[in-house]
Amino acid sequence: MIFNSLSLFNFKNFETEQFTFESGINCIIGRNGMGKTNILDALHYLSIGKSAINPVDSANIKFNQPSFYIKSKISRLESLHEILCTVQVGKKKALKVNQKEYDKLSEHIGFMPVVMISPNDTSLINVGNETRRKFFDSTISQLDKSYLLNLVRYQKALKQRNSLLKHFSMTMKVDQSQLDPFDHELLTLGKEIHKAREKFLKPFVKQFNKLYKKLSGNHEIVEVIYESDWQKENYNVKFRQAIKRDLALQRTTVGIHRDAYHFNIEGKPIKRFGSQGQQKSLIVALKIAQFEALKKATKVTPVLLLDDIFDKLDDQRMAVLLKMVCDKSFGQIFITDARPERTLAMLTENKLSARIFTIKDGAVEESEDYEPKK
Repeated sequence: MIFNSLSLFNFKNFETEQFTFESGINCIIGRNGMGKTNILDALHYLSIGKSAINPVDSANIKFNQPSFYIKSKISRLESLHEILCTVQVGKKKALKVNQKEYDKLSEHIGFMPVVMISPNDTSLINVGNETRRKFFDSTISQLDKSYLLNLVRYQKALKQRNSLLKHFSMTMKVDQSQLDPFDHELLTLGKEIHKAREKFLKPFVKQFNKLYKKLSGNHEIVEVIYESDWQKENYNVKFRQAIKRDLALQRTTVGIHRDAYHFNIEGKPIKRFGSQGQQKSLIVALKIAQFEALKKATKVTPVLLLDDIFDKLDDQRMAVLLKMVCDKSFGQIFITDARPERTLAMLTENKLSARIFTIKDGAVEESEDYEPKK
């Protein structure tokens, strides 16, 4: 998949701007705070239907403006499409493909895959398990429409069951007949979601391990460990037996919404025992494994968004990543960097052509095509 162009209107710090992209490498340079990451986030918006940085849509509108729009012309499987995302204060977000609006934004997921590697990814290691679960859910949802639908239905049933639990706790009266439909929904959907997660993880972890070994120089053993209530015997019985605790806490305490993913290095949590370089290598390996999984399943090569990637890895790991990225298996790539000389050195050393955009205060100050000397 290729982003051919991008139009921004009142998106974050951009007032009005137009971009025409190269089908290969696009470098976006400029000092910090100029808007480099916002360009990548706009591409993420068009792919996923939301920001990778701020999930509150109205917070991405330029200050003191009532709305924003993002528009792009893309090439996908030899077909051209126009994608438009609009957000207005007080109105429902709209996402259109070829001027046709989706009834549900979830219908768009997986149509134009992107993978973004950014400084925010450290949350996959340092923040709570919900962040890791969202990463895997987002990936599987782009591969499997039924998984996404089951997940949406599960979350709706979970919310309704939790509301009933709060009501019962307040009134001191429990009507099991009201809980039964939601119990059945959570058990039925939970089983399918769990099966899909386990099915996805086996090949994913194999690819992830392979990539991490490349990045680390084959020095350490890392693991992705998946834990779920569904892995225990008599899960249905334990789910129903938890009703007293559910009422006391006013929430559902057993289910796939509590599944956990752990990242270990040499058998220990990488959050506590991994070096900064090891943690960064794990994150990059996760994202490239995500890229490979999306490409294989959708037959569409995702766009790779690398935000401040030079500051994430040491020279050795960066050299390995660049070698991987330069491989023909990758398609369109966007790279942001605050140091222009570093970008030029990377392009020159690896003999790469690129389109370079210099950004200043939410506008393109300069755009040029770079060709390495032969």
